[in-house]
Amino acid sequence: MPRRRLDIGTLSALLGAALLAAVALRGLPWSAGLAAPPTPFTRASTPFLAPAYALLRAAAPVVPAGASTVVLAEPRDARLESHLFRVGLALLPGREVRPAAVLDTFTPSAAWDGAEYRIVVGKRPSTDEGTLVLATPEGTVWRIRPPR
Repeated sequence: MPRRRLDIGTLSALLGAALLAAVALRGLPWSAGLAAPPTPFTRASTPFLAPAYALLRAAAPVVPAGASTVVLAEPRDARLESHLFRVGLALLPGREVRPAAVLDTFTPSAAWDGAEYRIVVGKRPSTDEGTLVLATPEGTVWRIRPPR
């Protein structure tokens, strides 16, 4: 059987590939495990949105299409609620998502107070918001009025 010689071009390509593979493996978050994160925000530059994403994903089946809803933070935070409004628009298609805050400023409560559902990210409100529809570690979903 003839012996093949490894030329310098092939050898340098193999060494380069090994180096690139080593650099890529070094950059993996080994401590977090190799499984997919629970939400797209978990390991992103906005991890504070991970609980909202998980709650809104869980709320999607219990908030009927066409229903009006508002996404609130507990405790109330205009900056966070501005983000929650946009995440709510993305994860609750077919629902009327009303803003509790826009551009890091609270909107008047008249803009969202009549929403049929309130999704509260964070701790459970001190007063009942209506009928509890869903409770998760990330927050709660309340039906304020019967669906249309």
